[in-house]
Amino acid sequence: MSAPGENTMRYKRRLRNYLLDAGLQLRYTAAIVVLATCLTAGLGYMIYQATLDTSRIISMTGLVDPVSAEALQGEFASKDKMVLWGIIGFGVILIASVSGVGILITHRIAGPLFNIAAIFSRVRDNRIGPSLRGLRKGDELQGFFMQFRDMHEAIRRRTDDEVRRLGEAIAALEATAKTSEQTAAIGLLKDMRKEKEASLEG
Repeated sequence: MSAPGENTMRYKRRLRNYLLDAGLQLRYTAAIVVLATCLTAGLGYMIYQATLDTSRIISMTGLVDPVSAEALQGEFASKDKMVLWGIIGFGVILIASVSGVGILITHRIAGPLFNIAAIFSRVRDNRIGPSLRGLRKGDELQGFFMQFRDMHEAIRRRTDDEVRRLGEAIAALEATAKTSEQTAAIGLLKDMRKEKEASLEG
């Protein structure tokens, strides 16, 4: 069970590094935002034009009474502006919402990829490390990561088995070593075992 401070630090670190792969996340989020902007602009234009047409028709109808025609035109112009600003406000809110959701969704993909890349780097540097934790709830690539974790665990088991067999070989050789060459070979085997043991600790 982890200490309370550990969970708090991990949570703050996630917030600070929410854009784990800024290029990937912003590229896909931008594509979603552009699509949402185009759809909103097209729909908003049609709604605004329909509002203007309605206002013109009602204004023309009101011309039969010249006294009220000017008042009607002013009222319709004010309502047309309200509709326009409503469409603009809706578009801004929609774009902000889509951007936030886009970053959230891509973070659930970029997070696992970031972890996998870090593990690859450790294995490349002969630091296999302890068994891997599972992904966070809500992360994507769960099935892929399970297979990746199985691969990592298989490497750990093989390395642990190699450490055990090296220990047995060293013990057998030490019991029969008579020459300096054999002693030197035992030293090399001990160094190899230490490297493998260190790789398991990460």
